[in-house]
Amino acid sequence: MPRHATVVCLLGAVTLIYGCGGDVASISPLPEPPAPGPGAGAAEYEVGPLVVRTASAAGFVAEDIPTDGEVSLVALYGSTINYLASTALLDRIVFSYGGASPDIWVCNLDGSNRVKLTDNAAEEMAPCWSPDGTRIAFERTWSGQDSEIMIMDADGSGVYAVTSNALNEHHPTFGPAGRRIAFDRDLGGNREVYSTFLDGSGADNLSAHPSDDYDPDWSPTLDDPTILFVSERTLPSDIYEMNADGSNQVQRTTTPDGEFSPSFHPRHNRMAYDNAADVFVTNIGSGTPYDFSASRGGQMRPCWSSDGRFICYESTAGGGDHELVLQETESPWAKFGLTHNSFNDICPDLGSPTMQTDRVLIGPPGSDWGGNDPVWASAYAGIVAIDYDGYRSFVRIGIHAADVETLAISPLSPAVTCGLGLAGVVVEAAAIVNLREDGGRERVPTLWDFSAQTVTAAILYFNVRTGKLILVLPLRDSTYPSAAGAPAGVTQSADGDSLVVTGSFAAVFDSSGTRVAGASSRVTIGADGAVNAN
Repeated sequence: MPRHATVVCLLGAVTLIYGCGGDVASISPLPEPPAPGPGAGAAEYEVGPLVVRTASAAGFVAEDIPTDGEVSLVALYGSTINYLASTALLDRIVFSYGGASPDIWVCNLDGSNRVKLTDNAAEEMAPCWSPDGTRIAFERTWSGQDSEIMIMDADGSGVYAVTSNALNEHHPTFGPAGRRIAFDRDLGGNREVYSTFLDGSGADNLSAHPSDDYDPDWSPTLDDPTILFVSERTLPSDIYEMNADGSNQVQRTTTPDGEFSPSFHPRHNRMAYDNAADVFVTNIGSGTPYDFSASRGGQMRPCWSSDGRFICYESTAGGGDHELVLQETESPWAKFGLTHNSFNDICPDLGSPTMQTDRVLIGPPGSDWGGNDPVWASAYAGIVAIDYDGYRSFVRIGIHAADVETLAISPLSPAVTCGLGLAGVVVEAAAIVNLREDGGRERVPTLWDFSAQTVTAAILYFNVRTGKLILVLPLRDSTYPSAAGAPAGVTQSADGDSLVVTGSFAAVFDSSGTRVAGASSRVTIGADGAVNAN
């Protein structure tokens, strides 16, 4: 069977074209492709933000399916896919770990690749990233001495002291330009928020209040930067905000509980904090705080990721030591335990983004984030949706090993769907057993099960904003391969904001994998995604 044009470079990046043109155990099994053995000719490819490993380089195809929306679709087929992952610029975590003398460590956002940066008998705590990710500030306390603020390079080298005096300094935070650093200083019964240049010069008392002020967090924005801090001028303690020069000090929380460890959202419009029991999130200056972590035990010291997608915090929900937890800031609010150690993992800070694995979509069980299972262990074909920010969605196409050479994936003409937010794709093979779509982290994949009928061709419609599969139309009495992605008897036409598809369809399946209609000849997809079949 002739193959479509291959747009994949071995171990190289691909520029993609944009523009108008249940429970896993309950899913019916499909025979699994064998894993390649040693010397089996396995190959690895980079397709945009995707890493693909196949059993063989022979025949592998990565074909762009252009759309008129925010996402582009890429069809992957032609050789057994044993590993498929998306990569992205993700934060690294810097934190303290150890017993009586904790050290500074870093790890990837999923807790992997732990690296120890300091190694001595001092107690080293409260690390934070510089805005450019090249340096880390932290506090160091030698036995019998006061705490000082230190700065080192991101690899642990070049350590030097910012402060050197007989006072205790804690909780450093870099200014958004990376030229100054704020921290709290114990003046002997009164803690105040200070800032200095990175060499320790130009120290200013910013909070200047007879009550204790501590634990500052400098906003990440260069325009009108401000500093959040904890103050005990309203007991037991509340979060306050002030300008970077200490002026305009405003109370931001008013609950009867003590609030601690404020952390700015990267857009400076929200903050997270803890009350020593749970992590809360609220808009700054308005809105009602909501319990973000909502777990037993104690959750504390939250920090946002650079993109605002996650909050990391330390937790005692396991009933023992403090461990690091990463939690999504949007539904389904999935939580990922990052550490499981015999000592405390504490004081996390997120920053210094590096290219990391964001999702494992095809791979061994437990290889996705948090030890979760990927969509499946292997695949003969799939369609991935990506945009300028990276991976959006993935649909695995289930076929039998004997039918690999019969598989064809073709775009429907975009001339009609252009502007309607849809992209149509025709999938054909001797038998299409099922489809599975990534449901997101910690979610069971969505299943379209065709085992009750013989499906040799199906039209798949994707939402070009989200990349999600919203409609599947198996064709009746189809013959493969069709001519250039236009199955005989199938037409598309626009009806206002809706798309009308006519043909001989064996059934109609919606975005949840549910069969919503039997044999049909006319299907309408509304602007809201609603489906009407007759």
